[in-house]
Amino acid sequence: MPGPPDSLPVAAMTDRLLVCGLGSGMDRSLTELRSPRRELVVVTDHPTDRARAAADVLIVCDPNDAVAVLTELSAAGIDRIDGVFSLGADNPPVISTLARRFGCPGLPLETALDCTLKDRRLRILRAAGLDLPRFATAESVGEAVRVVADIGLPAVLKPSDQTGSLGVLKVETAGQVRGLAEEALRLSPGGRIVVEEFLEGTEHTLAAFMVDGELHRFGFADREYGRKEEFAPHFFEGGDTLPSRLTAEQIEEVTETVRRGARALRLDPAVINTDILRTHDGRVILLEITCRLTGARIATEVMRLATGVDPLPNVVRLALGRPLEPAELVPRHSRAAVQRFLPADGGVVEWVGDPRDVARRAGVHDVFWGLDLRPGAVVPSYRGGSDVLAGVIAHAPEAGEAEAIADRALNALPLRFKTGSP
Repeated sequence: MPGPPDSLPVAAMTDRLLVCGLGSGMDRSLTELRSPRRELVVVTDHPTDRARAAADVLIVCDPNDAVAVLTELSAAGIDRIDGVFSLGADNPPVISTLARRFGCPGLPLETALDCTLKDRRLRILRAAGLDLPRFATAESVGEAVRVVADIGLPAVLKPSDQTGSLGVLKVETAGQVRGLAEEALRLSPGGRIVVEEFLEGTEHTLAAFMVDGELHRFGFADREYGRKEEFAPHFFEGGDTLPSRLTAEQIEEVTETVRRGARALRLDPAVINTDILRTHDGRVILLEITCRLTGARIATEVMRLATGVDPLPNVVRLALGRPLEPAELVPRHSRAAVQRFLPADGGVVEWVGDPRDVARRAGVHDVFWGLDLRPGAVVPSYRGGSDVLAGVIAHAPEAGEAEAIADRALNALPLRFKTGSP
């Protein structure tokens, strides 16, 4: 006679979750995914102590390579996965491929490619009538020269198939086009770049879930671009700030644009990350929209400090095909929280201490190195969003106070460069 449900074997009650890819700093969220009723399989090409401690099975390989991931899973004897997602890693096509292979809930591969490849995304959004910068694609330097001449200067060059601002370059003069186009094409695995009209305004991050045609927004931040062109032709993003300086009406206008974009790209059901530009004359431009959790600790820690909303339980429900709990996405409070980055821009490290000494200050949630720093380490010149020397997450009752706390923490970093270095 079968026993009661409580006496069933643990394996029959266990959900096996595959976390394929960890965005910068996102290994900190792995411990929150642990549960006696879950088995956690983690795939990363940068194993950390946190990942080793949290994972039931840790697989070291490139999470952007579906074939490599499947090969390593097979070698580990894993033939069943109940849910798959990334923690802020921008690899939706791999997630879709794995979901299909294991019969998990997930978006079709074509949908994942539509929101990941910039040229495909732009064509779909344009066909849906969304406001976009003028754009065209190029597969050679000569074609890029012609396209830039047609669109006009300044313009932005972007590898169609890269993420994390890698190879995103601003071209301001005709003399720069050939050299910058060569660089962008070199960084594109598929040999295709997008050329966009350069527009100015404020940029924002909206994080949401899209389920059954309804967009559930759970975070909205202003992106910090005060030093945006300091490392031209590369762009530098200094972090995120909550609450937004936009009015409630303006935030709703942005939300409606994201909703239209998500529907056009068929991102349903999905967790959604976006980058929105609001021009000085009020245009709302969807620069990026993709089916993944907002990374760099923004959705999981910065937004959570500001609103009290933890998106991870709903990320897991979505991956397992279970109903969303919208009530968990309603803000519990409204506080100020910021993340600020210090860019890496060359130099040789002479001495480095423990950033946790700075984190003990009031209002500092965390201070962290963005690179592996040790005496003698050569810090590269800034080339893109991944070249972050250090970062801080801070909170306070007001945004200005949180920003001041973050600035003081970065200025107090226990780091010294050799004479002649920055």
